[in-house]
Amino acid sequence: MTVPTGTPRAPAADWRIDADFAWPEKVPWSELGPQFALAFGHADPADPQPENLEVFGQNGSGKSHAVGKIYQERAFVQQRPSIIFAHKPIDKTMQKIGFPIATSWDELTKNARDGHINQIYWPRTRLMGAPRKAWYDRMMTDVLDRLWASVTEKTPADTDIVIDDAAYAEKLPETRERIEQYLREGRAPGFSTAILKQRVQGGTRLTSSEAQWTLGFRPKDDDDCERWSQMFGSKRQWMPVLRSLDWNKREFILKHSRSGVAYISWMDQPLVPMVPPRKRHTMRDWLGIG
Repeated sequence: MTVPTGTPRAPAADWRIDADFAWPEKVPWSELGPQFALAFGHADPADPQPENLEVFGQNGSGKSHAVGKIYQERAFVQQRPSIIFAHKPIDKTMQKIGFPIATSWDELTKNARDGHINQIYWPRTRLMGAPRKAWYDRMMTDVLDRLWASVTEKTPADTDIVIDDAAYAEKLPETRERIEQYLREGRAPGFSTAILKQRVQGGTRLTSSEAQWTLGFRPKDDDDCERWSQMFGSKRQWMPVLRSLDWNKREFILKHSRSGVAYISWMDQPLVPMVPPRKRHTMRDWLGIG
């Protein structure tokens, strides 16, 4: 995957369309994934900077599967620390990623000291209703606050923060403020933030405005399709692309806002548990070459 950094293109004569629109090429993730693992956060190879990712698709579309594969590969290729924030009482996909699961800050730090820099933060409770929301609000903000406070000029974060089911997290008032802070200010201290949502509508608008990469599955109806298409560009051009996505293959669009590079892809390999190596490996190792 090449992320060009050349001069901007001339504006479109018709503002309702994208002058540089081209129907995205279809590439299976087994081919696209290794390229993305290198391109993510390296739009300018001479000056790598954290990039944010937004992922949207209805329940069962394949969001968690796709994100699991992305951060497995990213951990292997970039050896970049990551924490996936989960809260559902049962989530089989999370268990397929293979990262150690922690339920508290103490467990996260213990795992990190043992060399496990890619983890899932998954506190669980039997509380219901308002008490449940208040409990999760405390548990989420505790870790987000401690991570933020640990950053100094000499020790940047160099960490990915992944918020699963952000629509729920954004209903927690203190957690929502932290998510907005990470999206708005997190790149400077070294945080890359990924947000998973069932719908584009609702929640903080910072998710869309601050995300450099957008990954979207086919929406259920035209109301969603119209709004979701605007995340990629002109709705006149991108609505047909979204409608063309194959439900059965769980196809999705992946686009980089800075360069305009876009692909249609799908996870053509199963998500199986993988414990990331504790030492950096090369792309040749990842591809099984040599």
